[in-house]
Formats: sequence, C-alpha cells, structure tokens
Amino acid sequence: MSRNTKIVVGIIGGILGVCCLIAIVAALVLPRMFQNFAEGIDDPAEAAEVAESIVDYDLPSGFEEQGAMNFLGFRMAFISGRDDQTMIMLAEFPASLAGDEEQMQQQMRDAFANRTGSQNVSLEYVGSEDVTINGSETTLGTYEGTDGQGNNVRQIIGVFETKSGSPGMLMIFGNQDNWNEGGISRFLDSLE
Repeated sequence: MSRNTKIVVGIIGGILGVCCLIAIVAALVLPRMFQNFAEGIDDPAEAAEVAESIVDYDLPSGFEEQGAMNFLGFRMAFISGRDDQTMIMLAEFPASLAGDEEQMQQQMRDAFANRTGSQNVSLEYVGSEDVTINGSETTLGTYEGTDGQGNNVRQIIGVFETKSGSPGMLMIFGNQDNWNEGGISRFLDSLE
C-alpha cells in the first residue's frame, strides 16, 4: 500500500469513527433533550403554580386548573370549566416577542387547537373591553363565529404584562350558547 493510500484510508477511518461517536451520543442524548424540549404538565396543582406565576387570579365557581405546558421559553396554563364548554388559557412569552401581538395570538390559537383538537374555527371581531391585568390597562378583543362542527363559539383574547415583566396573553374560548358570563366577568375582575 502506498503512502497516499494509507493517508486516505486513515482519514476515511477517522471520519467514520467520528460519525460513529456522533451517532452514539445522539442516540443517548437526543431522546432526553426532546423530552425536555416540550414539557407538558397534567397535574392541576403544578398547572396552578404556572398560572399564578403569570398573574394572580381567583377561579370562578365551576372552573379548575387542568394542565400547563413549557416550550422553548413559552409557558401556558389551561383552566377549564367543569362542563368542558369553556377554556381559559394564560401564557407567558419570551421577552423577545414583546410587541409582536399577532405572532403571540397565533401561537396561542395553535396551542389551543392542539390541546383541544379544535380546528377550522372561523371568527370575526365583534368588540373590545378595557380591563386591568397586573395593574396595567389591557384591551381584550371579543371574537365570535363557528367551529368545525357548526357550534357558535366566542373568544376573548388580549396581551398584557406578566408578573415577571414578560409579554403575556389571556385567551378565553367557549360555546356562545353556554357562555358563563358571570364566571368569566368575576375571573377578569380578579386579574387586577
């Protein structure tokens, strides 16, 4: 074997060895990284901790924390009515998204659709209300329309500053025909 052939064989052998090491490390490390990448929490007590780290609130009668999600700096808590007709979501976004309200709303809608399986919801803006959340004035938009099954639905959504100072979002989604106006109003009043 010539000297050049030995060098080429050595380089190829070294590259193959490095590739094998990378494959072994990837097989051992990547599953754990993906597990930590998107952490879902189905424990109501832990979900309450996530929600209360975003904003102080009082749960209206008939509502309870269901779960939470941590995903690349995004934190969301899910609260639902016992009748499963209304879902309240509180989210905290990375500070880098401050000012990009449309992107935050789309992320919230996507998370809601993934959590509930509600796809093909068609909504139109019907009005807004100014409320106080964490001591700051916030405008909540109200949207109404239909879901994929033809049910009349309502959505209230707005951006606010969380306890930590990061951008946050509130979304309330439910069936218009069973809308718990009193409970939702009490919840919104408790966010001050």
